[in-house]
Amino acid sequence: MKNSILKLSLIGLVSLGLFSAAIGQTKKIETKIIEPTAKEAVKQIFLNSDILLSAGKNCESVGTSKDDRTILDFLSGVLSFQTEPNTKSAIEFSFKQEKGKKNEPVWICDLLFRADDEDSPSSNGIRFKMRNSDRRLMRESVMCIGTG
Repeated sequence: MKNSILKLSLIGLVSLGLFSAAIGQTKKIETKIIEPTAKEAVKQIFLNSDILLSAGKNCESVGTSKDDRTILDFLSGVLSFQTEPNTKSAIEFSFKQEKGKKNEPVWICDLLFRADDEDSPSSNGIRFKMRNSDRRLMRESVMCIGTG
C-alpha cells in the first residue's frame, strides 16, 4: 500500500513539474494584424444600422431628409443619390490602425460618399472603429464625417 501511495505521489510530482515547465515555456500568442476589407466594413455598418443618428458624434441632422433617425436611414438616402442620372460620385473607404483601450489593435474605418459636383463638391460619411480580433464594429465609436 505504501509503495502504491509513493508511486502515485511520485507520478503527481512529475506531472506537476511537467505542467509547470510547460506553462513557463508558453510563448505569448501574437495577434495577427490584418487590415479590414471594404466588404467587411460595409457588412458591419449594415449589421449596426439601427444606431440612432442622435447617438453618433456629429450625426444629428445629417440625413437626407428630416425623418432620418438611424444610420440605415442615412445610408439609404446617400446611396439612393448614386442612382440619379449623370451622377458623378464615388464611394471611398480608408483604414488606419490604432491601439484600443486595452492596447489591442483596432481599425479606424472611414466610409465616404463623394459628390463630384463642380459647383459644390462635398463628401458625407461615417467613421467607426472595428476591433482587429473579432472584426466587429464598436458601436460607441460611430461618428459622422464630411464636408460641404
